[in-house]
Amino acid sequence: MAMNKKVIFLMPRACMEPAGGFKVVFEYANRLVKDGVEVEIVYPMVQKDAQYDLLHAVAYRLIFIYRWLTGAYKPRWFSLHSQIKQRWVWCLDSCNIDCNAVVIATAIETAFSLQRNKHSEDIKRQVYFIQDYENWRYTDEEVNASYRFPMEKIVISNWLKNIVNREGEEAFLIPNGFDFNNFKLEREIETRNKHSVICMYHQDERKDLPTAFKAFEIVKRKHPELHVTMFGTFPKPDLPNWYSYIQRPDHEQFNQLYNNAAIYVGSSKVEGWGLTVGEAMQCGCAVACTDNKGYLEMACNEKTALVAHVGDTTELANNIIRFIEKDSLRYDIAKRGNEFIQSLDINKSYQMFRDFLIK
Repeated sequence: MAMNKKVIFLMPRACMEPAGGFKVVFEYANRLVKDGVEVEIVYPMVQKDAQYDLLHAVAYRLIFIYRWLTGAYKPRWFSLHSQIKQRWVWCLDSCNIDCNAVVIATAIETAFSLQRNKHSEDIKRQVYFIQDYENWRYTDEEVNASYRFPMEKIVISNWLKNIVNREGEEAFLIPNGFDFNNFKLEREIETRNKHSVICMYHQDERKDLPTAFKAFEIVKRKHPELHVTMFGTFPKPDLPNWYSYIQRPDHEQFNQLYNNAAIYVGSSKVEGWGLTVGEAMQCGCAVACTDNKGYLEMACNEKTALVAHVGDTTELANNIIRFIEKDSLRYDIAKRGNEFIQSLDINKSYQMFRDFLIK
């Protein structure tokens, strides 16, 4: 890629809290800068189609000014390269965009905003980076329509590629990769407490934590030694005394949490990819998860994970119990998962991403 090439990432909002999709964008942005590419990340305060009453309109203007003056819109949880330009704008629809840059929409909101932007027709190259089927704020029809925008498409998983293809569009598959400097197997799998389980806490209903909680109750009745460690960005929820909760662990603590656990549990209904499943595999956890399409990019039942049907509390609990009661199964699944995940290296994914932008 020529040294004077410029790439602009359009984000859906300020990125003050950790999120898997944001992390992937930031990983690519850092590597592009190191390759001599000029990179700009643009964060909007509002979406054009959002409706506000007078009180909220004034409040949001004040918040916008505060974040602009203090830089509070920038991520504190991820170390972005100092040469990356970060820009805070009111709305992507009306902001100025360098038409000679490769402009990348990183979410459905940004894809719509880019199409409405006054510079849209003059932008030489537009890319839609699709990391999930984002139908929680848009209808399925609107999501599918966005896949037909006159933009090049990158997808992170086969199931998303199939949907884009059904809309008559081509999509380039770049599986998410993992940074093995951040997460790695440091504690031998055989030395871990088999009753130690780790799970992500989130308030998004798509994560379906009620299914996980009910499964843990079933397991606890059969194995009273069970202890569940949860992590997340939210304040500590009300949990039984056999749970631990760590809010916003740093990289070192995060790696330690995974390495101290024997089993990782993922209960989501839907995932674009499911980064935490891969992170757990990196650190040697045996994975018990649901069969949403994102997890299945990594979780092969009875090989790299034990997989239950989405929402099936009993099946998920039984898989956790199988891991607890059969050491050899737990060891084998954890080792195969760890071996498989080595093929999904962030550097390989970045090279594919970079090559796509060069073409």
